[in-house]
This record gives sequence, structure tokens and C-alpha cells, in this order.
Amino acid sequence: MESIPSEFFDINNLNTVAGAALAVYLIVRFTKPIFRKHLPAWTIRVYTLFLSWAVLAFARIACTGLEPRTLGLTILDGFVVAFTAMGLHENINDPRALKVHAKDKRR
Repeated sequence: MESIPSEFFDINNLNTVAGAALAVYLIVRFTKPIFRKHLPAWTIRVYTLFLSWAVLAFARIACTGLEPRTLGLTILDGFVVAFTAMGLHENINDPRALKVHAKDKRR
């Protein structure tokens, strides 16, 4: 029978999309004010992508080792993690937001 985990968040969780997205979201959330003072708003998305790659590379090196054959998958997974973290931010920030499409703005 499996026991209750003693850690809330560990390196194996960080190696999953959900765990990496949560970690990236939290890091960006708390470091964003530093960047927003000096850089345009779009740079936060680029920062999120690079941070996703760094978190995944760290987790892969710690869990299984980062090899040249898995490097490409880590890069692709970084995009998934970054987009998931950005979507997580949208859902937490304003969960009932109504999105206005470009064709609706013309009216």
C-alpha cells in the first residue's frame, strides 16, 4: 500500500508538466515586478519561456540526466510548460474574464 508523501513538492514533481508549470508560475509571479519596472510587458512572456527551459533542464538533469537525444524534447516541453504557466496566470488572475475577439472590437 502506498504511503502519504512526506514532501509537498519534490524533484520528481518538478519533472512533470504540471509541477514545472506551477514552479514557473510562482517564480514569474514573484519576480515579475522587478522586470516590469525596466522592461516592456512582452518580455515577461520571453522570460517565462526561458525560465521554463531552465526549470525543465534542471529537473531532467536531477532525475534522469539530460542527453543530446532528450534535449530537443526538453525544448519542446519548455514551450508547453510556458504556455501552461501563462494560462494558469490568466485563470488565477481573472477566472471569469470575457475574451473580446478582434471581429467583436470593430462593432
